[in-house]
Amino acid sequence: MKSKFEIFIDSDVFADHLTFKPKGTLTESKLVKAINLFRSYTSVLNVSEVLAACPDKGTPYKALKAYYGISVLGIPYRYSIKISEVLREIKKKIFL
Repeated sequence: MKSKFEIFIDSDVFADHLTFKPKGTLTESKLVKAINLFRSYTSVLNVSEVLAACPDKGTPYKALKAYYGISVLGIPYRYSIKISEVLREIKKKIFL
């Protein structure tokens, strides 16, 4: 049963979830535990940050699955995909 408390989840928790590999008694990521216990929120900027870190075109759509069941605060969610593309382009130009 979810608590009456709410939690804001930062991008590092999502990144940890996307690279999580169960070991021993750790069978759930921090993200899964948080979603099961609390009403969970994040921001569209956190979503964009995670999507921008995705290495190829197919990976962002897999990463989006991590956001199911979480309310995204800020500008409309659909813009996070375009923002992540812009962030990736900026990184490419910086490191050229």
